[in-house]
This record gives sequence, C-alpha cells and structure tokens, in this order.
Amino acid sequence: MNTVRFFTSGALFLFSVYCLIFNKELPFSFPIWVYALATAYFAVFPVKDMFAKTSKSLYKSRQFEKSFIKDTRCSEKELKQIKHKYDMRAVGAMLFWIVFMSVPGSLYLFGLIGREWIFFFFALSNFSVFFAVFFWCPFHKIFIRCECCMECRIYNWDSFFQYSFLIFIPNIFTVTLFVLGLLSLVRWEISHFRHPERFYKISNLCLNCENCDLEYCKKGHKKRFSKKLRDDYQSELKENKQNSVKTITKL
Repeated sequence: MNTVRFFTSGALFLFSVYCLIFNKELPFSFPIWVYALATAYFAVFPVKDMFAKTSKSLYKSRQFEKSFIKDTRCSEKELKQIKHKYDMRAVGAMLFWIVFMSVPGSLYLFGLIGREWIFFFFALSNFSVFFAVFFWCPFHKIFIRCECCMECRIYNWDSFFQYSFLIFIPNIFTVTLFVLGLLSLVRWEISHFRHPERFYKISNLCLNCENCDLEYCKKGHKKRFSKKLRDDYQSELKENKQNSVKTITKL
C-alpha cells in the first residue's frame, strides 16, 4: 500500500507543480463529486489508524494493546528517561512544523500568494510522507533521531502533516481532512501518555527488527541494526548464488 500511495502522492505533487505554472485555478474547478471522492479516499487512512482492528502495521498499531509484549527487564526509571528524551524531540518537530506551516499560511492570509500555493504545499506534504518512508526522513534524522522507524515517537503524525495545510482553504472537505488528521495525532498522543511502554523497544518485545513489517526498511536499513537479519540476508545471497551456479552448470 505504501508503494501505491508513493506513486499516487507523487502524481498529485506533479499535478500541483503543473497547476502552479500553467493553470492556477485548475485544482479548484472540478465538479463537487471529485472533491467528495478525494476526501473519502484521504479520510480512510487517519480513520483506520485510530482503531486497533483496522490498524495493521506494527509501526502504527503499537499504540494498541494487541502489539505489546512487556519486557520485564525494563525498569520504570529507564522508561521515563527514554520517554522524556523523545518527548522533547517531538516538541521540536512540532515547533518546526508549525513554523513551516505559518510562513506560506501567513503569506496566503495576507494576500501575498494565491491559494494555488496552499494546494502545492498540501501536495508536497502528502508526497513527502512517502518519500520519507522509502528514501530519507528529515524528522527521523534531524529531530527524533531514533535507531529506526519501529520506535519513532511521531510515526502516526503523518496524516496531520499531510492534511494540515488544508485548513488555510476551509470548506467541508478540507476541514474534514484536517480534523481527521488532528484526531489521529491526538489518539496517538493519548495512547503514548497513558501507555508509553508500548512505544519503545526497551519495554515492548514486539518492537524488534525481526518483527518489522515495513519490507523496504527490513530489506535495507535494518540489516545494519539486526545481526539476525544481516545473517539471514547473507545466507539468502549465498543460496541464490549457489542456485545460479547450479543452473549455469546444467546448461
């Protein structure tokens, strides 16, 4: 699903660039049913992330009890220390995002740029979430600085990041998406406040590289952190090489 959303969000971003250059009013000239369908599509993701039954990914479902196995070796003091560390980093990430939003938002509200720029920043934010999944995440590297995404403090803030710019062009569709993104973030934060032990490797045995269900990360980044995954990967390469040699020999 992330792969599909990467390409669809990329297409939307390219469309926003086209509109910015050639037809500034195009994003706002479609029939109302187009916006209704788009809203229904975008609304699915924050809604499913708020409920245990529909939240399938371990990355996001760790806020729920179903993805928690207590590590008895973790002390209360250790958990409080790691929670405080990542809470402070999350505050920094949120402050950055507010500033990032406020600059184009203020320019728009003061009439210095048009609403096509708000649409552009919405499309850019939407695409950036999936660019971060597959390539490079500034929040991961600069602000949160966790070992891997499995215990990223703000992993479920994505819907809020994607839809927050829409609040500057309010209507029934944009406000709906903004509110859903905000509710998804609040749901995550309430769970983190009440059950911080579910969110970190030090206290949740489910959160290890072997259980990773983000295949791209598992095949790439995590081999640097997990000896088991690294060994499995080397064994797989060796087996494939042997099979290739056998095939060539038979030929």
